[in-house]
Amino acid sequence: MKILQLLPKIPYPPYDGHKKSMWGVIKSLSELGHEIDVIAYGQNQDYKNLIGEIKKYANLYVVDLFTGNSVSGAIKNLFSKMPYNISKYKTKEYEEFLTRHLESNKYDIIHVTNAHMGWTIDVVRKLCKAPVVLREENFELAIMERYYKNQSNLVLKLYAFLQYRKFLSYEPQLCGKFDSCIMMSNEDRNRLTELNPLVKAKVIPLGIDKELLEIEREETEKFSLVHVGSLEWYPNYDGLKWFINNVFPLIVDKFKETKLYLYGGGITKNFYFHESIKDNIIVKGFVSNIWDDVKNKSLAVVPLRIGSGIRVKILEMLASGLNVITTSLGKEGIPVTDAEELLIADDENEFARKIIEYFSGQYDSKQFSLKGKELIRKKYLWEEVAEQFESTYNELIS
Repeated sequence: MKILQLLPKIPYPPYDGHKKSMWGVIKSLSELGHEIDVIAYGQNQDYKNLIGEIKKYANLYVVDLFTGNSVSGAIKNLFSKMPYNISKYKTKEYEEFLTRHLESNKYDIIHVTNAHMGWTIDVVRKLCKAPVVLREENFELAIMERYYKNQSNLVLKLYAFLQYRKFLSYEPQLCGKFDSCIMMSNEDRNRLTELNPLVKAKVIPLGIDKELLEIEREETEKFSLVHVGSLEWYPNYDGLKWFINNVFPLIVDKFKETKLYLYGGGITKNFYFHESIKDNIIVKGFVSNIWDDVKNKSLAVVPLRIGSGIRVKILEMLASGLNVITTSLGKEGIPVTDAEELLIADDENEFARKIIEYFSGQYDSKQFSLKGKELIRKKYLWEEVAEQFESTYNELIS
C-alpha cells in the first residue's frame, strides 16, 4: 500500500526515543513492501547528507521551519484554545505544502504522528478520502498534568496548569476526528477513552531492533550506575536532578566507590554537582556506540517522574541485558514486575535502598537479564509491531 506520514521532525538519524519510534515504523513497514512518503518539519537539521539513507525506505519532503519555543509565542497562546505545544506546529507553510502535495498524490493511508501534527486532519479530510490514523507516542495531557504537579516555580506551575486545562478539552476531541487513534500503552488508551468514549482507540507498542538481543554482557564494573537520555527533554532533566540531589548521596554514603555515568546531551550546561559527589559522577555525553559503552555497567537508573507512553530506553536496556531500576511511572505501559525483570521504586529512600541491596548482591542480575530479553522477544520486536500497523491499515481500508 502507499502510505503518507506527517511528522513533526525528520525521523533520521534515530538517536532519541521520538526519532526511534518514527523511524522504526517507517523502516519496518518499508521492509514489508509498502511505499512510504514522509512530510516533516526541518527543525534546523542539516539533513542533505542523510537523504541517501532515508531514500532506502521512504521519500522525504521537508518543510524547512523550526518550531521551537519562544517567550512571545507562549504569552500570545494565553488567548488561544489550542495548547502552546500544539500551536507551534500549526503553520501556514506546512498547510500549503500538504495541500499542494495531496492535490497531486493519492494514498491508501495517511499516518499522522502525535497530537502536535493532529491539526492536519482538517486539511486531509478536504482533499483525501483515505483513512487517517493518529499515532500518539505520548498522551500529551498526561505529561502536562504531571509537569504542573511537580513544578515548584509558582509562575510556571500556573502556566502549566492552564496549558493542562487546554489539553484536557483539546486532545481527546482531536483524537476523535481520526479513523483510528493508536496509543502506546493500555494506560494511555484507557484514560483517553474515559475522556472521550467515541474515540476509536487501540494499542500498538513501540518496537525494538532484534540486534540488541544479541548483545552479551561483559564482567560488570562494581558499583557502577548509568543514566542514558538527553536533558533537553524536561522529564529526563527533572528525573536525573531528583536522583542526583536526593538519592545518589545516600548511595555514595554507603559505597564510596560508586560511579554514575551520564550519557546524552545537555548535561554540563544544565547541572551543578555538589562537591561531595562530584568525583563520583562521570559525564560521557554522546558516544558512537552506547551499547558497547554500557554493557559492562551494573545498573541503569531511569528515575522518571513525568511522562506518558512507553520509555523506549527501558525496552532497549532490557533487550541488551542491562539491569534497570525505574519508577512506577517509568515502567508504565510495560508488563514487568518488581524484582523480576527490573527494580521499581518511587521515593528517594526506597530508590536508594534497592540500589544498595542490588550492590550488596541481594538480587539475581543474570535472571533480570534473561527475563528482560524474553519479554522483548515476545512482545516488542519491530517485525511484530509493523504487522500490527499493517493489519490496522488493512482493516480501515477494507
